[in-house]
Amino acid sequence: MIRVTLDLTCSICDHDQFFLPIRAEERQQVRCANCAAFKCYSADLEKAMITLSRDRKRRCGHGHANAA
Repeated sequence: MIRVTLDLTCSICDHDQFFLPIRAEERQQVRCANCAAFKCYSADLEKAMITLSRDRKRRCGHGHANAA
């Protein structure tokens, strides 16, 4: 597990640090680093981050096209 700060908060204790699994044999659950509450599955977090990244790239691309 690796401890990271995310732009998320725990719904139980409002903490912003989470444990992420890094090895395949670990349970694939993202948990609060403070109270250990389950947040989501790592695959779901990865999908959400990819979607956010694509959305940001689209907005940046549109911004540059309008400026030209």
